[in-house]
Amino acid sequence: MRGVDKPKTLVIGIDDTDSKRAMCTTYVGAVALRELEKRGFTRADHPHLVRLNPNCTYKTRGNAAVALLISAQEGQEDEVESVVASTVERLADMECEGTDPGIVMAWEEEAGLLREVYWKALAEIVELGDVRRLLKDLGIRFRCYGEGRGIVGAAAAVGADPSTLMTYEAIAYRVPSKWGSERLVDAESVVEMDRALCDFTFDNYDYEKGEVRITPHTPCPVLAGVRAVTDAHARAGLMMVRFLEPIDFLEVFRTNQATDSHYLPSSVAAAKPLTSCAIRGVISEPPRMTVGGHVFTKLRDSTGEITLAAYYPTGSFREAVLNLAPGDEVIVYGAVKPKPQGLTLNLEKLHIVRLEPKYVVEAPRCPNCSSGSRMKSMGRGKGYRCEKCGFRDPNAVPRRIPVPRPVAQGIYEVAVSARRHLVMPEKLRLLRSHYQHR
Repeated sequence: MRGVDKPKTLVIGIDDTDSKRAMCTTYVGAVALRELEKRGFTRADHPHLVRLNPNCTYKTRGNAAVALLISAQEGQEDEVESVVASTVERLADMECEGTDPGIVMAWEEEAGLLREVYWKALAEIVELGDVRRLLKDLGIRFRCYGEGRGIVGAAAAVGADPSTLMTYEAIAYRVPSKWGSERLVDAESVVEMDRALCDFTFDNYDYEKGEVRITPHTPCPVLAGVRAVTDAHARAGLMMVRFLEPIDFLEVFRTNQATDSHYLPSSVAAAKPLTSCAIRGVISEPPRMTVGGHVFTKLRDSTGEITLAAYYPTGSFREAVLNLAPGDEVIVYGAVKPKPQGLTLNLEKLHIVRLEPKYVVEAPRCPNCSSGSRMKSMGRGKGYRCEKCGFRDPNAVPRRIPVPRPVAQGIYEVAVSARRHLVMPEKLRLLRSHYQHR
């Protein structure tokens, strides 16, 4: 009998339900999950919040899709799709142009067939037609609204590589009557939470700019979200924040945020527009700061040269870029953007591998004078002469004195408020390294 069959995990991807004026795909997913639970379905895992290519021209804001994982039996797909579809139809801002939701459903054993879609959607622009054909060829169920662009992110969320889902975010949602109004969150409590859970949470507060970073600035249902290395710390962090308005409900997502999963190792010549790359090379031009406070320089490798940009919002990170010098060996991380001057890498992270030594040149001191005054050159390759005592040394050469550099080897990162969702904070990398070697 069907009723005694062992349940399997059904993965439901949802994307493109929001617009710049309203809604949030995580909210739609969280509500759909609750509707499924009312029907008796149970969770097989936390819902997944899957960030995709941050340079995608089709994105609304943070380019996030969600995947719900529930225990179900074969034959229940129609019921699940009906519940999810009715939630999407009720909540998605489909009156807004560019909101084209998509739903993709696959059993867990089929989800791996969409792994390539995930990795491509993380780094590149994926064509809607290609995904539609793939889903049809694989016999994977999907539903489109409008132009159906949302099936790209939904398919990527279903196929997300579990090895990249390494962090968690606990999100508190607002009651509908508060949507669009100012968020009432006690900033001091955010700082207290950040200091108490600094070894487990990240990007809660930008101390450089004095900004709370757990609250969005858009008219969406999200009140606040705390990101952490475990689900327990994400939830604990959220509960430590003092909210001055009611919470509708909260949800904990498993995410690929802060994993650097979107960076493609690349050469200058291979870097493509609207991708995120990591390129190793040497600085080929002295950095300069423009009137607007943006810093520009150039990087060269064996295949070519590319402009590097550190924009004003990146904060003190610009100082590290400004203090680079030609010959410094670096690895640069960022988004490749087409500009009038050619491709530009908008810097998100900088790893200084080796600093080119800098020197000042000094004339030698006279060995014959008690004052030790500096001698004067008698011409290129002709040695030096002391103007005080007349001593001449045809073999004397100038001294090269090392000058300390104002930067050091290591990793430099942008201000918290300028960091994109997928970029790994340096403190998180160090924490992971610490726990791996314990």
